[in-house]
Amino acid sequence: MTFRTVSMQGTQLSANERARIAFQQQIRSSFMHPVLQQQVEQTLQILEVRKEQGAKPEKVWFDDFKSTGTPSIAEWMGF
Repeated sequence: MTFRTVSMQGTQLSANERARIAFQQQIRSSFMHPVLQQQVEQTLQILEVRKEQGAKPEKVWFDDFKSTGTPSIAEWMGF
């Protein structure tokens, strides 16, 4: 995960804008705990290596059963 740094040199920020930016920085630093950030980076590196090796992604979703035939009106309407 990369964050873009924006320079605000030469611009005047209102008190509300300064407070909002300070709040965003505080939330960002408290949300991304260093251990969590390290785990995310490791996972992304592993996925990148697997992609380069041509490994297919793990299948997360699968069908429990497949039904055939015509659905009833109740099924079609979502009941």
